[in-house]
Amino acid sequence: MKRRRHTHGFLRRQRGAFVYLAILLLLVVVATAMRFLLSAAQSHTYGSLVHQQSLQALMLADSGAEIALAKLRSAGPMSCNTAALPSGTIGGSTVSFTGAQFLSSLPVAAGCNGLLASKGCRLHMQSSFGAATRRVNMDVAYCSPTDAGSTGHGGYTTSITQKITPYLPDSVVVSNLAFRRKLDSGGPNASATTCTQAGTFSGSCTEGWSIESSSGLNSVGGRGTIATTTTVSDYVVTQRLQADRNFVAVGAIFEGNNVGYLGAYADGSSASNKGTTGTSNIVMGQVVDGRTGSTSAAGTPGWCKGADTLVFGFSAKSAANNDTLTSVTFGASNQPLALLERYTSLNVDMYAEIWYLYVPPASGGIDSLFVSGSPTDFRITKSGTTTDQWAAGFACLKNVDPTTPRGLVSFMQPYNWWEAY
Repeated sequence: MKRRRHTHGFLRRQRGAFVYLAILLLLVVVATAMRFLLSAAQSHTYGSLVHQQSLQALMLADSGAEIALAKLRSAGPMSCNTAALPSGTIGGSTVSFTGAQFLSSLPVAAGCNGLLASKGCRLHMQSSFGAATRRVNMDVAYCSPTDAGSTGHGGYTTSITQKITPYLPDSVVVSNLAFRRKLDSGGPNASATTCTQAGTFSGSCTEGWSIESSSGLNSVGGRGTIATTTTVSDYVVTQRLQADRNFVAVGAIFEGNNVGYLGAYADGSSASNKGTTGTSNIVMGQVVDGRTGSTSAAGTPGWCKGADTLVFGFSAKSAANNDTLTSVTFGASNQPLALLERYTSLNVDMYAEIWYLYVPPASGGIDSLFVSGSPTDFRITKSGTTTDQWAAGFACLKNVDPTTPRGLVSFMQPYNWWEAY
């Protein structure tokens, strides 16, 4: 007699095991999914944080580029030196300037300077915030709306011309011409003639100062020309010399609401505004009280009364490429002037510069800098050897917008701006 097997309990036990195994697998799947979702959420949060930090770093690098441009402009024309550029921390972010590279030929549009190439400066900025670092490069082109700078040998057989295009009507242009009075081989001393005008302009052109340092081979002539424009169009100032000589000419423009030229001063009969450079930061010359009703030197009576802007034109013979002024101060309080334009050329052994000082009328204007009834001192400091002759003159303007003065040869403006990887 065969016994009957009881399989129902065994099958029930097997089904129970499969249920437990299915539940375990389900828990594993759910846990894996939860872990993936949590990891994805954490990754998204981290990615958002990194993105925010990256954007902040980029914006601060862009801000650093703006600071760099402002610093370069205040350092003077053709400046390309990271030593003048600050680095530091802003809001937990580190901003640094990692380099500056002078560009001898930067491709530009014809509107930059009438050419297709310009000198320039390439700046490298870097900013870090958290885990993010961004790098920005900026090309600063030495653009100009004019070809007002000029250098070479001539002035008699070929005129010295400066073409000016004002941004605003009722502006004043100051041109400073430096020239050698005698050739190394001798010959007569040369002087500049009165300026003439051409172009589709409306305005006037007058002599501000004409001064000669001395006679002989090292003698320098300095001539300031004041052009008052009333329309926005081409304005050409033409000057001639009595003989061909090495020369350098620069210019600066002042704009505002009905800007006016009041007068100029240069003492050609004494050593007040001419001579040799001597030692830096000594009293280089003097001017009469510009508020008085008369003057014994070459200047308009009351030549600076009511002015808010003082312009200084400096002409000198150079012996090296780094022969330049490094500072100009005026008055008993040694108020510093700002450099607007310089042009130096060892090939023609001359350089010319234009500096200016703005004092708002609410602060007393330029009147407040003069010594009452007595000559007022001015001082210069220099770089290089600069031991030869110099000549200088002053002009006074009114109603100048202090944000507008600019050099006409090498006004800096950003041209290319991109992120470096």
